[in-house]
Amino acid sequence: MRSIKNIFNMSSVRRFGNKAESSNFNLKGVFIPIPTPFKSDGNIDYKALKINFERWEKIPFRGYCVGGSNGEGPYLKAEEKLEMVSNVRKMIGKDRLLIVGTTCESTKQTCELSKAVADVGADGVLVMSPFYFKTRMTENSLYDHFTSVADTCPVPLIVYNMVPVTGIDLSVKILKKMAMHPNIKGVKDKDMGKLAAIYNETKDLDFEVVAGSASYLLAAMLVGCSGGINGLAAVLGEPLCEMHKLASEEQWKKALILQRKLVNIDILLMQECGPAGLKFAMDTLGYQGGPCRSPLPDISIELKHQIKSELERSGFI
Repeated sequence: MRSIKNIFNMSSVRRFGNKAESSNFNLKGVFIPIPTPFKSDGNIDYKALKINFERWEKIPFRGYCVGGSNGEGPYLKAEEKLEMVSNVRKMIGKDRLLIVGTTCESTKQTCELSKAVADVGADGVLVMSPFYFKTRMTENSLYDHFTSVADTCPVPLIVYNMVPVTGIDLSVKILKKMAMHPNIKGVKDKDMGKLAAIYNETKDLDFEVVAGSASYLLAAMLVGCSGGINGLAAVLGEPLCEMHKLASEEQWKKALILQRKLVNIDILLMQECGPAGLKFAMDTLGYQGGPCRSPLPDISIELKHQIKSELERSGFI
């Protein structure tokens, strides 16, 4: 594999034959922020990843996200992220979008990594606000950051307004301003009221809003969201995609039955347990979850019992 320096210095972007066409870029569906499987020595387990994709590819996902929170993105080196994108691109159909988290603290680093992941097969990038100097950030500096990345990135950018991590809540006003940029195509947010407000302000633009949690995906679609980037999809992709399909067809009552079954397990896995809980649920349901990368700890025996009990109670085991 080429060095990260050589990739960052490339002046042009190669297009891969199995890469989704840019004209096909839309967020209407369910995306998995894929968990990264690790071996006992801490290296990425591509054999396990391939096994998971053999199953995921049978589910009608809109696409996948590499390097997100549930993929332990902050623990991946840039070189590992590029290698993973390149490998994942070969494992998925060309009709599936591949989005990559490229958040870095500086604008320059984010631009470089965004260009590099596009070169190895990404169809879009997912970018959070830089937050180390969050008390120094202004709306103007954040706007300049995102638009600078979008100016130089050869694939569409999706803004990730991840307040629990960044401590920065992008306003509806600044998100609307960003939405006017031709290469900023969407936003992922976790606040239901905000999702509705963003949709109202951007519905006439080439811009989509996606929900950050499976626990309220149906409600989000009811107020105008296109779909979701939801960690729960890694283990319960079938019912999530079915719910999205029913909602898209305005079969709200049938969709509501599924949504109610998904709420408790989503809250337990995503809010109470995090990546370790999600990986335990994957192992329980026949996927390859495995350990998290250090220093992220395993969950307690009590939480493991709770996860199994909730999966059984909801009818997923």
